[in-house]
Amino acid sequence: MHLRLAAGVELIDEWAESATQAERNVLYEALFAIGDGSVFLIYDVFGDPDDISNFMVMVKADLLVKINVQRAESSFDVLYVGALDDGATANAAEIAAELAADADADEA
Repeated sequence: MHLRLAAGVELIDEWAESATQAERNVLYEALFAIGDGSVFLIYDVFGDPDDISNFMVMVKADLLVKINVQRAESSFDVLYVGALDDGATANAAEIAAELAADADADEA
């Protein structure tokens, strides 16, 4: 499934103002992966229990992008870009804890 970015460019632009070039590059790579459907193969992606069309993509350890997929329109909206500790979602802390637990399990 190929998706096009329909909304959220202003959020991306606002976030990019204070981001480094390297951070912008990894976010843009993730957005392309969302668009071409490979995001589930490359990144850790978590569903939102409150809305099945929302997903949180862990772009890197300290960068999250939350999207809303509109399958009928073959598009997605960016709902949030930033760090986990910026209050992205109610369960962001739980996601961070799961990632840490998974990393610990992999090391063991």
